[in-house]
Amino acid sequence: MAQLVSTKNPLSSTHPLTVGVIPDAKTLNLWSAMGPKEREPVCDVIELRLDTLNLNPDTIRRALAGNMTPILLTARHPAEGGQGSADSAGRMALIEPLLDLAAIVDIELRSAMEMKPLIDKAHALSVQVIGSFHDFQATPADEILRGAISFAQPAGLDGVKLATFINTTADLTRLITLTSEPQRLRLSCMGMGPWGRVSRLVLAKCGSLLNYGYIGESNAPGQWPAARLKEMLAEL
Repeated sequence: MAQLVSTKNPLSSTHPLTVGVIPDAKTLNLWSAMGPKEREPVCDVIELRLDTLNLNPDTIRRALAGNMTPILLTARHPAEGGQGSADSAGRMALIEPLLDLAAIVDIELRSAMEMKPLIDKAHALSVQVIGSFHDFQATPADEILRGAISFAQPAGLDGVKLATFINTTADLTRLITLTSEPQRLRLSCMGMGPWGRVSRLVLAKCGSLLNYGYIGESNAPGQWPAARLKEMLAEL
């Protein structure tokens, strides 16, 4: 049965959540060695980056034995920061063996049509699926960002994640406006680069649901340590 936050799906949360990213075996072992009381202040959800973990499903299951923190499964497309296969079937093959452990699955919006079988399998297990969009160079025009959100619902997705590089205060202002608007789906927005840390606090306050931080060592520009981010979000 899929794991849920307090018997609810994380996407139903009424407050911003902190996602702790687990990108490699070292970080997974660090998490595995923690007890429940040590894990609680670190994050609300853990993201398993299956494209970079390079571990077989049985090894991952053993490391997560006894884990009660909701799990987000990701196998990122290389065009959006991943290190695995560009082939959708290859990325689905990483996710499917662990679907029963998941509360959420993250796929790229660009791959939603090709990965429709995975979306259907996830929903059959009451696992929700978010569609993500990344731009590591800039914050695209509003029509592109709004178009990504509009595409998600008819594609069968339950939420949208937008991660863009913020070059100017105007970029941040546009993300604030977008995140503050009512949306049909749950929205997670975050900035990368010099404005990344500031953006993650401000956008969480504006309604960004899933807010990513690192456990151990940072794996993306602009991230906070997950435990520090969770602490600050609780104070917003």
